[in-house]
Amino acid sequence: MENVSYIALSRQKTLRSMMNNISQNLANMNTTGYKEQRMMFTDWVAKNKDAPFRGEREISLVQDISQYRDTTVGNIEHTNSPLDVALSQPDMFFAVETPSGTQYTRSGNFNLDPGGQLITNDGYPVLSDAGQPLFFNEADGQIEIKGDGTISTDIGQVGKLQVVTIDNVQEMKVTGNTLYRAPDNADGNPNNAAMELVENPGIVQGALEKSNVNSIGAMTQMIDVLRTYQSVTRSLESENERMRNMINKLGDIRA
Repeated sequence: MENVSYIALSRQKTLRSMMNNISQNLANMNTTGYKEQRMMFTDWVAKNKDAPFRGEREISLVQDISQYRDTTVGNIEHTNSPLDVALSQPDMFFAVETPSGTQYTRSGNFNLDPGGQLITNDGYPVLSDAGQPLFFNEADGQIEIKGDGTISTDIGQVGKLQVVTIDNVQEMKVTGNTLYRAPDNADGNPNNAAMELVENPGIVQGALEKSNVNSIGAMTQMIDVLRTYQSVTRSLESENERMRNMINKLGDIRA
């Protein structure tokens, strides 16, 4: 295969990854607390020992190596629901209990299950700063959640939401659209000790943090990726046609 084809195929591969990434972001543009995923690329030099000339035996290609999250805070939308809460600061998370252990989310659209337990939209119990679920009953009356996460009702204080932070949120493992687990230890298990409790996280009651995906920017990027992919495809077709013509002409000469 010619170097032109190697380079074009490398470009097509990264463009497909970019398209998948953009599609994921657009699919979650209305997901509460969702953080936009972005691609990381690098160039690398591949060896092509079959190239006829020494200068063509090294090919500079592009490779997608990873994704990272845009952790900027999304728009805070007021809902006036007392169980909706938003984190107004970046790099902070609510703690929830899942079948896989404690995990973390910025999606604060909480509800009460039939037993009065505070749960996430996915049905996971929301944890207090003591690591315990939070329960309410009809006698509690109005629920008030203060900026530091303290929860009070008409009959007194119930508890305090557990909000944690981590220095490098990029090390957190994505387990769902808005769910993360702690960075892994050396043994591959979640290291919840890496999390630190936040005393005053600046919680906003009656509001939700919207996705930070810029829909117009993402659509523009999708169109640009599509056009670039089509351009690369045309280049490959042109190169293939050139190779076919060259082979046919060589065949005619030898005949």
